[in-house]
Amino acid sequence: MSEFRLAFVGGEENTLCFRGMGIDVFVTYNTTELSKIIPVLRRGQYAIVFTEWKFYDVLKDAFEDLRSEALPVILGIPTRFAEMGKGTGFIRKLVEVAIGSQVLLQGEE
Repeated sequence: MSEFRLAFVGGEENTLCFRGMGIDVFVTYNTTELSKIIPVLRRGQYAIVFTEWKFYDVLKDAFEDLRSEALPVILGIPTRFAEMGKGTGFIRKLVEVAIGSQVLLQGEE
């Protein structure tokens, strides 16, 4: 049986709680640094990769070829107030595709 791990990708200032939970942390501040981390993530048997929202699209694209697989799950986390609520539209679309109807009502997201 394979052992899966969890990872966080983002700035040092956002790593403390992830380190405290035993999650592997990869510190990066820009996409140039991120491009060096992506091969390590791909080899690392990560089940879930948490990332700052600003890196979400790059990571999602880097794992696009594995989209038909169940893992890894890439989760964007808002780390600044301006990023709050950015994932709501994405979740709304997923629910609508999954069940064929818009069931999330305003204020229930």
